[in-house]
Amino acid sequence: MKNLTCNINQHMSFLIATLLYTGTVVAEENLQEKIKTQASFYIEKNTYIKYQQEWQMNLYEKRIKEFKNDPIGQNKIVFLGNSITEGGGNWNARFGVKNIVNRGISGDTTEGILDRLDEIIYYKPIAVFLLIGINDIFDADIPGRGEITPSYVSKNIINIADQITNQSPSTKIFIQTILPINHKIYTEINDWFPEHAVALPIQINKINSLIKNIDLGNKYTIIDLHSAFINKHGLMDRVYSTDGVHLNDAGYQLWVEYVGKDVQSLAINRDAE
Repeated sequence: MKNLTCNINQHMSFLIATLLYTGTVVAEENLQEKIKTQASFYIEKNTYIKYQQEWQMNLYEKRIKEFKNDPIGQNKIVFLGNSITEGGGNWNARFGVKNIVNRGISGDTTEGILDRLDEIIYYKPIAVFLLIGINDIFDADIPGRGEITPSYVSKNIINIADQITNQSPSTKIFIQTILPINHKIYTEINDWFPEHAVALPIQINKINSLIKNIDLGNKYTIIDLHSAFINKHGLMDRVYSTDGVHLNDAGYQLWVEYVGKDVQSLAINRDAE
């Protein structure tokens, strides 16, 4: 009887050890698979992105590396865009919350964002605040870019929203209209402004008009950020800009005030990390 009990105990110990080992192996395999999956979210170096210039590619790759080292995580609000979004820095501090992630990349375009949506779709954020499009048209009169029209840019913006919604239907999408520019300020500072067959303010207005007039039902919320920053001449108000394109502290404060109610209504997990 004593030997039988001893054998049973030995078998039980072996079984428990086997189960523990198997569980450890499976957990490790799952972890490695998760790491492998997450690594695939991020664009590889030298990946071709339509119409991206070398300076844009360099900034893009630098930021993607930062994103890879600091993933979005769960229960987040994502601010998605170009240098104007990136320049906001710590959006949590600006809004007094803890679950906003800055996914702005200087020089980014609608094509660039379309190529980096995997991370956002995987983490399924609470909301995305999208501001993109000015870099698509800022240098648009470069040969070979004839297809970059207001219609092209507006369709890409809606496509970004659609791709997120199709794979993360619980994510609320806020599409913000493209901010005005002020070529006079830009020229004062840089002694240069790119020439356009169609004036940039006209193109911006057309893109914004197309976005605001698309029948989206209740799919997305359109925030007319453009109207908050414009002066009586139809240009970016000097009070809010460093160079006629980018924002100063007063500009970022106005942005926060303009969308603050929407952000605060979604910051239900303010202590989420």
